[in-house]
Amino acid sequence: MNFTLPRDLGGGLTLRWGKAEDAEALAAFNIALHTDDPAEPELWLGEWTRELMNGRHPTTNAGDFTIVENEAGEIVSSMNVIHQTWSYGGIEFGVGRPELVGTLDAYRRRGLVRAQFEVIHALSAARGELVQAITGIPWYYRQFGYEMTLELGGGRPFHWLHPGNTVPIDKEIYQMREATAADIPALSHLYDAFQAEGLVACVRDAAQWQYEMLERHRDTPYALDVQVITAEGEMVGYVEYKQWGTAFHVRELALLPGDSLRAAALFVTRWLKERADELNEEREQPITRTVFSFGSQAPVYEALGTQLGDGRPPYAWFIRVPDIPAFLQHISPVLEARLAKSVLAGHTGRLRLNFYKSQVQLRFEKGRVTDVSPYNPASFDAPDDGDLFFPDHTFLHVLFGHRSYEEIQYMRVDCFANNAEAPLLLAVLFPKRPSWIRALG
Repeated sequence: MNFTLPRDLGGGLTLRWGKAEDAEALAAFNIALHTDDPAEPELWLGEWTRELMNGRHPTTNAGDFTIVENEAGEIVSSMNVIHQTWSYGGIEFGVGRPELVGTLDAYRRRGLVRAQFEVIHALSAARGELVQAITGIPWYYRQFGYEMTLELGGGRPFHWLHPGNTVPIDKEIYQMREATAADIPALSHLYDAFQAEGLVACVRDAAQWQYEMLERHRDTPYALDVQVITAEGEMVGYVEYKQWGTAFHVRELALLPGDSLRAAALFVTRWLKERADELNEEREQPITRTVFSFGSQAPVYEALGTQLGDGRPPYAWFIRVPDIPAFLQHISPVLEARLAKSVLAGHTGRLRLNFYKSQVQLRFEKGRVTDVSPYNPASFDAPDDGDLFFPDHTFLHVLFGHRSYEEIQYMRVDCFANNAEAPLLLAVLFPKRPSWIRALG
């Protein structure tokens, strides 16, 4: 795909790359376009735009924006890509995150977003990014090759008024202090251990810690608000949280081995209640709860048990993997490790995955992945031209541990197996496992 710009789109419209001097006009464009209630403009959208364009972001700058302008030089459509690194079972890979996608009403249904996705995808590929990931409205991004295949958001609330949730204690064993730059190495170690609970994670290096914790505009949701948890003056963990509406949302909570997650989590709820009591003195709508925002599954849910409410189920990330064989080859060490610990240890054979429009086969020799490549079926409808069939992009659910083969098969009758071994091998290679991703914004 070609990402050479500018490009004449016809009708007096030109597609070009962004420039630093576009920042203020694009900030105003994004505030106006993406604010839910025009009576209350979401100014943080402007700050986010400026941050991505001012050259201080760890990975992204003005040249990662696309802009469609009319003959008068007015912005009528725009988007961008935020470059970052994620990991799969500990194997790192590049990700391009398209964001701030929008078109003025008068210019919609002209293919402007599609044209921009083409160049954004080409730019991401040129940087070696194997995956693209975007948050957004239901369905829309499926038409550009995405599938909703990783949990996004969701969590469970701890209501302070729930019986038994505000029991006073004689003396706190933990204390809190605000994190500093000197804490970053220890925070990074704790974060990596915390993220290891899931299959897919966003890698946060020292530069990203510095930027998100200390340099971002505090009104953007991507700024980290980090408090260090200490005991007898020594760091034992940290908590990262944000206040939205009538709740504090705990977005990260990590402890050193040997400390009680239950005790620390309850301490966090007490500490946050003290903050809420202070803020509620001047609020019309009081802050009433702490929400642990860790998707559908998390150790803290087990630690707090029935003290948590049912909460909100997760939404999902849109994920695109343009070259599935390349991604499978990249994560092959994870697949080999899973085989080695399974009932199929030392497996020799092949697994042919037929996606109807494309196909890929994995070959194994004594438990090692020896080849991952496309294959050509003899004909479209030949029943033996694949071991497992997955329509559309449904295989991505299995690949990223979001759904099992049986769950996909239940929803789609054109998902099926041609032999008894294939589903077993698939389950070994791609077990269902949750992920929780705090992506770089």
